[in-house]
Amino acid sequence: MTVFQRIENAACGCDGAPSPAALMPVREAVAAAVALVAPVAETEGLPLHRARGRHLAAAVLAGADMPRFDNAAMDGYALRAADLPAGGVLPVRGTCAAGDAPAALPAGAMMRIYTGAPVPEGADAVVMQEVVEPVGGGMVRARVTGAVRAGDNIRRAGGDQRRGDAVLAPGTRLEAKHIAICAGAGAGQITVRRRARIGLLLTGDEITPAGQALRGGAIWDVNTPMLTALCQEAGAELTTVRQVPDRRDDLCAALGALVGEVDLIVTSGGVSVGDRDHMKPALRALGAEMAVSGVAIKPGKPVTISRLGATAVLSLPGNPVSAFVTWQVLGRPMIDRLAGAGVPALRRHVRTSAPLTHRPGRCEYRPASIIGYDGQGLEIVACAPHVNSANLGPLAAADGLVLIPTETDGVAAGDMLEFLPL
Repeated sequence: MTVFQRIENAACGCDGAPSPAALMPVREAVAAAVALVAPVAETEGLPLHRARGRHLAAAVLAGADMPRFDNAAMDGYALRAADLPAGGVLPVRGTCAAGDAPAALPAGAMMRIYTGAPVPEGADAVVMQEVVEPVGGGMVRARVTGAVRAGDNIRRAGGDQRRGDAVLAPGTRLEAKHIAICAGAGAGQITVRRRARIGLLLTGDEITPAGQALRGGAIWDVNTPMLTALCQEAGAELTTVRQVPDRRDDLCAALGALVGEVDLIVTSGGVSVGDRDHMKPALRALGAEMAVSGVAIKPGKPVTISRLGATAVLSLPGNPVSAFVTWQVLGRPMIDRLAGAGVPALRRHVRTSAPLTHRPGRCEYRPASIIGYDGQGLEIVACAPHVNSANLGPLAAADGLVLIPTETDGVAAGDMLEFLPL
């Protein structure tokens, strides 16, 4: 059985293998892409209800010990364990509920207490109510029928966190669980990075907005709504979305207008080597520094990454699946870097359900769907037999992308592959 162990970033684990001439290995391309951008310097303070999806610019510190005081872990009775006589009977004196000020426990007595209430001064245990029964009428005296030890059922002050502890690190992308941690630490407002600003330029005279009538050789525009959604999903702010005619001068003007205005320019189409592919000539005409010009990846080989002045440019292929895959592999890490995110996307191993063929020379990211689990609990995935960069169908049901390494000519059923969740 083949097992690929190396999971370090969104790249093929076999970059030591030779690649086709002039094509950069994926791992090197990811490193070059990320090196072109830096975390956004501007920050802002936001209340918690507006912070979901944003990235922390500073650590969140606990504003107090949590819990702030020793409190009851359950409903029951607070007492001093040493006061419990052989028969287990004590008088019941007083009640303490959540929100009450701490009380003092009368000597030789127990006190009714509720979950979250402060443990009375002098008590060192809470006995669950299920092992306490009344003696005589009412609940003036009660018998403890179970064993009691000092410390039972008490949540100690500072047991979760101490005042000043860092409860969330800079770079954390805030989801509901992180919002809860912020609130629990007393942080009602937090400092986040400004959203990365993206300018999106689409080329292709043949594309027509979805929903409009198609004429001649027109096709519906997939990449504009898809890339818009991907940018938003990554937490970026789209400041410009523009379709540019397939003319070099128009493309030069559109690119130049965005330099210095956005953190990243994302383009789609015109990045190959045909007579009507104007992206690379336009970038060169503007004096762009080329960091990546073609990658040993399938689909998406022509993907190009450059810098115009201080602005990075990610030029994706026009075929929708190629654009989608290269965004996931190269674009998303660039957005994460701009956001100051410190943790890469989680990837894992999965097992193939059927044999896969692969042409050596480029690593391949193939859409895959999780269809079950093997006897060890490892996910089993099904893939289309091949990838057509213009065929969107396999993406609809895909849970992620499996990575077929560069020099692999085939994958057997049951082999393990890296899996990049979507």
